Amino acid sequence: MKISDQDLTRQDEDISSSEFGAEETKDMHDFGNWPEVAGLVFTLFAIWLTFAFTG
Repeated sequence: MKISDQDLTRQDEDISSSEFGAEETKDMHDFGNWPEVAGLVFTLFAIWLTFAFTG
């Protein structure tokens, strides 16, 4: 399957919800919410480190 430039530049707003759901199902990637939670924990840890060592 050849991907055109138009496909690569499509934004989420340009895709219908059923088309988005079909892409997600085809992807077979279901990470759940843990990446967002891990990112939030890391961000809070980095902020804590900044204030802990700079006073």
